[in-house]
Amino acid sequence: MTDEMDDYENIDALIEAFQQFSRLNWRRNSISSLKPSELRMLVSIRQGNEREDRKGQTVSDLSKQLKVTSPTVTQMVNSLISQGYAIRTTDAQDRRISEITLTDRGERLAELVTVRTHETFKGMIDYLGKEPSDTLRQLLNGVYEYFEQLNNRQDEF
Repeated sequence: MTDEMDDYENIDALIEAFQQFSRLNWRRNSISSLKPSELRMLVSIRQGNEREDRKGQTVSDLSKQLKVTSPTVTQMVNSLISQGYAIRTTDAQDRRISEITLTDRGERLAELVTVRTHETFKGMIDYLGKEPSDTLRQLLNGVYEYFEQLNNRQDEF
């Protein structure tokens, strides 16, 4: 009975730890009026271009990279285009393919977001220490894998 009560206390403590993150005001330190998902999209476009030495990314590329559906990517890209952070161009060889590229404004914001993110996580590593940070990374990767397996099992039903 004591082990079962300890399990429930541990479960409740883990739930509370995860819920703390949902209650954080992530936007308080925002550097623009864009949604966090749109900022991630800007950075993903930039990183994809750098990684693949390309000028632009397709909706399909971004969908795979961010692990979201193509309609979700299209909606965010349209928002970024309407706000002047990105443009859509047609591939010269295959007119069916359109690529998303950043404007100068989008490039500057993506760079700023990248720098700010690195500073934030460096601060966290400095605060926690290297070994606890490594442990945290390993644990979070394990948590992610657990939930991925759980989702895959639920998809089977």
